[in-house]
Amino acid sequence: MNAPSSPTSLRPLGLGELLDRAVSLCVKFFVPLALIQLAYAVPTGIMRYFATGNYTALIQGVIDEMKAGTLGKPGSSDALASSMSQNGSQIGWSFGLLLLWFFISPLIGGALVAATTSAYLGRVPTVAQAYRVGVARWLNMIGVNLLYLLSGGALYIVAVLGIVVVVLALAAVTATARTLGIAVDVVIGTVMVLGGVAFFILVWMAVQMSYFACVVEGANFAAAYVSGLSRIARGIGIRRALLVGIAYFAAMIGIEIVSFAGQVVLAGLLHSAIAGDSFITILAIATDAFSTAFMTIFYYDLRVREEGLDLQIAAEAMLARPVGVS
Repeated sequence: MNAPSSPTSLRPLGLGELLDRAVSLCVKFFVPLALIQLAYAVPTGIMRYFATGNYTALIQGVIDEMKAGTLGKPGSSDALASSMSQNGSQIGWSFGLLLLWFFISPLIGGALVAATTSAYLGRVPTVAQAYRVGVARWLNMIGVNLLYLLSGGALYIVAVLGIVVVVLALAAVTATARTLGIAVDVVIGTVMVLGGVAFFILVWMAVQMSYFACVVEGANFAAAYVSGLSRIARGIGIRRALLVGIAYFAAMIGIEIVSFAGQVVLAGLLHSAIAGDSFITILAIATDAFSTAFMTIFYYDLRVREEGLDLQIAAEAMLARPVGVS
């Protein structure tokens, strides 16, 4: 595997090397990483099956209409609505999924982080050890999520108020200078959208770094929250987080396209919602393994670049070496 055999082989990586190491790490240790996720992936898959019955029925209805050649013709929308209504309400199942995500996913996430960091540093990860670390950091991981949700809610309110002010200002400009106003609206709108996307990527990467600070460094939830934000907010952190974050979300978008296409194909060929949801569950396990491996390598790469982690470890190894040993 093209990854460190020990902590002393850490070094700054290019984006291509980072992706290559993430794939290699995921492939080599896929079995333990997948086993760690089963306790979350299986119940999530079952609950998603019941929670998204209308969505599955909609896909099947569209496929049936396409086969019959009636899609878009009068009466087709009524048939689709009928196929969807047969599944009833899935609000309870959706709420259950939300609870599962909030309370159980931090445990699984902590165990995955523990396993991937061990693997990346040259140790063989075990499911039992990963879960021991995950349980130990469980409440702090939930605390990290809570802090980000609270701060995210506050930022959302501020953002909405800011957007309202900007929209009113742009409307005033457009009313006074139509052609120029429209051009200004397009430019400012584009800048706001791109800025919003960049901000979202940076916050997402900060959340991931907070998880690693919580699990790898043993920081409490408040310290991990501050650590994640501070590491991304630095000059090199912002640049690297944007670059790596764009690559990460590009990969995730591709995976989502594959997931949707696979579900549609299975629904069309097998007429089975279970087959589609099983495909999504298996793909989610592989995706989470890759995602955690990717973030693991980025975490160490960022610490090497910002904190000289590779030099610190090398110096500690030299100090620990017996006198006279070369």
